[in-house]
Amino acid sequence: MPQTRIIPYKSAATLGRGFNTLTGEIVGKALNVITKEQAVSGGEAQYEVQITESHESLMKSLGLSVEASGRYGLFSAEGKLALSEKSNFNASSTFVVASCRVQNAFELIDKVELLPEAKPLLEDPEKFKTAFGTSFIRGFQTGGEFYVVLQVTSTSQQTQSSLSTSFQADCQGLAVGASFQMAYDQAKSSTTSVTQVSVLMYQRAGQDEQLSYVADPPSVIARLKDFPRIAREHPCGYECEVADYNTLALPAVNEEEVADREMALVDCARLRLKFMTRRNDIEFARENRMFFEELPTDAELADMWEKYSRAVSLVQLHAQKIAGKTIAPTVFDLSVAAPGLTLPIVNLKRANVPSDIPVPPLVGNAIDNAKAQLAAMGLDYEGDGRAVKTDTGVVLMTVTSQSPAAGVLVPPKTRIRLTYNYVASLRFRWIGKAEIPLHIPNLVINR
Repeated sequence: MPQTRIIPYKSAATLGRGFNTLTGEIVGKALNVITKEQAVSGGEAQYEVQITESHESLMKSLGLSVEASGRYGLFSAEGKLALSEKSNFNASSTFVVASCRVQNAFELIDKVELLPEAKPLLEDPEKFKTAFGTSFIRGFQTGGEFYVVLQVTSTSQQTQSSLSTSFQADCQGLAVGASFQMAYDQAKSSTTSVTQVSVLMYQRAGQDEQLSYVADPPSVIARLKDFPRIAREHPCGYECEVADYNTLALPAVNEEEVADREMALVDCARLRLKFMTRRNDIEFARENRMFFEELPTDAELADMWEKYSRAVSLVQLHAQKIAGKTIAPTVFDLSVAAPGLTLPIVNLKRANVPSDIPVPPLVGNAIDNAKAQLAAMGLDYEGDGRAVKTDTGVVLMTVTSQSPAAGVLVPPKTRIRLTYNYVASLRFRWIGKAEIPLHIPNLVINR
């Protein structure tokens, strides 16, 4: 079991204050900091943009892990843990996390002394741990971190994929965001599909307008580019290093017991994430029925939601009992819940409406090539042939106009009207010995 670990910043954390490694709580302060030291200042920026496939991978994209700190969400959620839960991760949406982490100097305790009020408790290690935890805050990582979570949901899975990948590409290239904006404008103007986009943001470091909310890709990219300067000018502690008291030769900790309980809490945390995702899936379906097909009734969904919510609560209660040492560190078993609880299978069928198709530019193309291009794109063809004489000098069997115009978004199977020229056939009738040509008016030919 490691003697030190890194955890996300806690709002009540100060150097020398106690820490409960089971619950993540900041408790009493047993140590007075005499001196501290700081590593050589500098700067290291880490950029990352990821499309996440699970709640646990979303947490990892936020610099969290279930093993090291994600389990603390079982007891309370703040900072990035709160952001993770506010995302309401569900399997129907696509989530993209863009981030920048800037590491400046590391601040660390050098010398400490035990406070007078803590000394009497040394004779009773259990009371000492209750009052001051099993560890203490030994250092802070300074600098800052910036996270943006994009959620995309569309009745067109092609649109959903296009928006998420274009946002990822824009952020990875730190470009102007043109790719996402084009895809987003196309999604908004669609006449067949429905698309929702939302953005959550979390930032530590900066002041005033440097902390302003950003949502559109150009603003997100600008913040990503500017964040190293922000973290240098107005840094914050964004991670804490905690160390066991036995590093100071203070009360011994039953490491085996704590390790067993931590492992059981990690299992609870993973199970909780699983139940929360199912609950979020159901809640999202109830609030956004247009994204699904053949949904159960709202009453049935409400019953499913209630059962998964209860499962989340039962896991949390089990974890609290483990952390409070009122039960042994055992794996949670839903079958022993009282009253009994059987979780329904969540199988929600996503709608997949074909995306609108931009009409291609066809003027100037040979009519046969234009017809083939429309067919390949899932569009139908309607011809408007205009008869001309062979001596007019115009290019024959070539598209001269189209309707709708190039670039217009239309549903699949829309008929595109193409006008083109072809050679006119002439018929003759005989009047005595004179040949009189009969002119045939323009023809409209559907092929």
